[in-house]
Amino acid sequence: MNASVGNIYTDLSYYSLFDVAEKARWYMKDIAWDKIDKSLINDGLIETVKRITFGELTTYSATRSFMAMFEDDIDFTQWLAVWLYEETKHPHALTKWLALNGVKLPGDFLMKGRTITPMTDSKVEMLTFNVISEIVAGNMYLETAERVPEPVLKDIATKLARDEMRHSVGFENYARKVIAEAADPDYERTVVLRSAWVFLQGEQFINHPVFETVRSLDSQFSQAVVEKIRKQIASRIGKLAGVEIPHPDQVYDIYTKFKADYRANRKARKTAVAATEI
Repeated sequence: MNASVGNIYTDLSYYSLFDVAEKARWYMKDIAWDKIDKSLINDGLIETVKRITFGELTTYSATRSFMAMFEDDIDFTQWLAVWLYEETKHPHALTKWLALNGVKLPGDFLMKGRTITPMTDSKVEMLTFNVISEIVAGNMYLETAERVPEPVLKDIATKLARDEMRHSVGFENYARKVIAEAADPDYERTVVLRSAWVFLQGEQFINHPVFETVRSLDSQFSQAVVEKIRKQIASRIGKLAGVEIPHPDQVYDIYTKFKADYRANRKARKTAVAATEI
């Protein structure tokens, strides 16, 4: 990929994504910490925020995995540095909110939260799962902002939701690049569709930290919210793969047809090549 870059400012996505991030970025000083209303906080809310905070701590480890996988991709790794900074602020803000409400988090909370389970060796699958996870996290924070009465936490959740949705666009951008530059783009598209199918069928095979956090909070989200997330994922991942997924329940059928067509086309190409060599 790097060999095709003649001008890093015009040829890399990083610079335009960076400009968007600069305009959208919030700062810790923007949060009215002195306006926390402790009368609106209970033990249940504290536990919910602790679980969300724990789920956000994997950014460091995830970044290390991404850097190792994409060490030769100057564009994505530049953007990843911005993602790391912005994502690290999420548990930072939540931890500060907890601390101001008398909650102490020990060092092992941080270290355990950094632990991740390796998921895949596929670049496009890794990116696709992160598109999905950012969509899930964004909706999780939007729902939190809607539901919680405490104004400062509501503000934090709103800011984090916007970050997550913006980050989903960044990961999608780089997934598209991986597909476009692949030796076999249609194979990569089958991987994209398979990733959506695995998630939409119930997430049971996914160890992604965001999905694990959502599972732990599952009872707190209505079916309407779950369906909204499923529809967003089906639409976004379908477009990434170059197909239309009208409804989340159709993803398996669309995936299997796409895979069957891909295999048939590949077989036909091999047959045609063999015929020319005779």
